[in-house]
Amino acid sequence: MEGGNMTQTIRPTPFQAQVLMVPEGHFLFLGGGRGGGKSFGLQLLILRHVQQYKNRARVLVTRRRLKSLLQFAEELRALLRSAFGPGVQFNMNDSIFRLPNGGTIQLTHCESSSSISDVAQGMNFSLIAVDEAGEGPGMEVIDQLGLSLRAPGVPLRMILAGNPGGANHSALAERYVTGREPFVPFEFGGNSWVYCPSVLDDNPHLPDAYRRNFEVLRHTDPALYKAMRTGDWSAITGDFFAGTWRADQMVIDHHDLPPHLFASLKLGIDWGSAAPMVAMLGGQLAYDVRLPDDRVLPKGAWVLYDEHAEFDPRNLSRGTGRTPGQIAPALHAVCARNGIRARGVIDSAAEARTAGRMEASISDLFREAGVRVTPARKGPRVPRFEALKSLMVQGEFFVTSRCRFWLQTVPALPRDPRNPEDVDTRAVDHALDATSYLIAGASSGHVAVGDFSPPRRLPDTGDRVMYV
Repeated sequence: MEGGNMTQTIRPTPFQAQVLMVPEGHFLFLGGGRGGGKSFGLQLLILRHVQQYKNRARVLVTRRRLKSLLQFAEELRALLRSAFGPGVQFNMNDSIFRLPNGGTIQLTHCESSSSISDVAQGMNFSLIAVDEAGEGPGMEVIDQLGLSLRAPGVPLRMILAGNPGGANHSALAERYVTGREPFVPFEFGGNSWVYCPSVLDDNPHLPDAYRRNFEVLRHTDPALYKAMRTGDWSAITGDFFAGTWRADQMVIDHHDLPPHLFASLKLGIDWGSAAPMVAMLGGQLAYDVRLPDDRVLPKGAWVLYDEHAEFDPRNLSRGTGRTPGQIAPALHAVCARNGIRARGVIDSAAEARTAGRMEASISDLFREAGVRVTPARKGPRVPRFEALKSLMVQGEFFVTSRCRFWLQTVPALPRDPRNPEDVDTRAVDHALDATSYLIAGASSGHVAVGDFSPPRRLPDTGDRVMYV
């Protein structure tokens, strides 16, 4: 970068240099803690791309927030002018950089899914970069952006960058982080990806004052500190359940809790076709129970005992599109292995008959397939979720380890930025809704489920359970 008679050389950090060394045939996920240099590394990748492919380079950059996008644009403009000189043009109306060599870089913010679709529809790009990927848009929109990667004679590439947390936390962690070795290629969705993590210590350009700011989190929110300071995607607990969800106390092994210890077991169903459909099987304990590790589960405590979730394994926020008749056998199987018939409550919206009174509702289709469902006592979302939080605080809520979809999504749910008392509805909250229906119960009358009643005597089961 030249200024008067002074020349300043821009050198990437070791992390950024390692990212630049990844062959262009690989897509990248730059995921890690705050302050690791991901955004500037992304700008260096963009600069190299437009320098190398000149007038064939077509770049799209997205960020969720307009203010942060404008800041990114200013930083990128300074970098581009250091490389191309004053010939760099930036049109504020359409947010496009036009470079002297013919390359273009288009920037757009994405407060909603439609804003991305409007920009990308019918457009061709050689490089698409989604910064702040954890904040949005939804993963299905990001996947659709890949359809705009088409530029002859140029290696096509998508780059995602983001920190732990946000509405897409669970999906990003499942796709690109969990079980992935850093800087080792892996296959996902027909493309080769590389997970490129960074942390604060990888960026020597930040002042010590910025580093000291993290120490407050060490005491106020240790999990968030671990996620943001060390880039640990498994450490973060979503803002909504921060301070109430404690996995070490609330997750149990279902083998330690046979089904006959429940007063009843029933299903709580949140229906979805395009979105995931989730059925949680749970109930309240008929006795106080001491587990082999000496934890005591009080009588009346709620336990999520089993689950069935219909989702695209490549995208936790997308459903399978299967019908109630196709899903019902799986629900019968879940209930049968726990000794009950398929009974429970379902989202009251599933009772709707959109095409007229004679049309079968979703609930009717489940009933025809042998799954006896009753509309849940739904009411407002916030009171239902607060009731669940109260159970957690009182030590009256537990989840078995085989409820994998629930454990993967619910603890990481963020708050709604517009309504802090609610969950962000853009996140994968379907298991939470199903749980709240289960606890709320039927809208009218008791839902009778199960083929058994609590034993009259306390038997010597020999199954490692102590009746208290």
